Amino acid sequence: MIVQQRAYQHPHQPSEVRLVVYETAAAARRVEGMPDDAGYLVTEEWRGAGKVIKTLGFFPDRTPALDVLSARAQELEGQLYRPVAPAA
Repeated sequence: MIVQQRAYQHPHQPSEVRLVVYETAAAARRVEGMPDDAGYLVTEEWRGAGKVIKTLGFFPDRTPALDVLSARAQELEGQLYRPVAPAA
């Protein structure tokens, strides 16, 4: 389930960056290297000609996950990225 998402676009680049916090249930996935515990997964998705997804972290609590999303959003805004409405 998506807890929060933010989308950004650079004025001179065609790609979109989407920051997302997902809430996951315990043992809901079997992905090598990911915890089986319940928690919050933070990702950074780059969408352009292709799609690249980076994991920014996995947290047992919501607050640290949202803090990471906010910190990364500030970094993107410092690089001239601007908020846009997320694509459906």
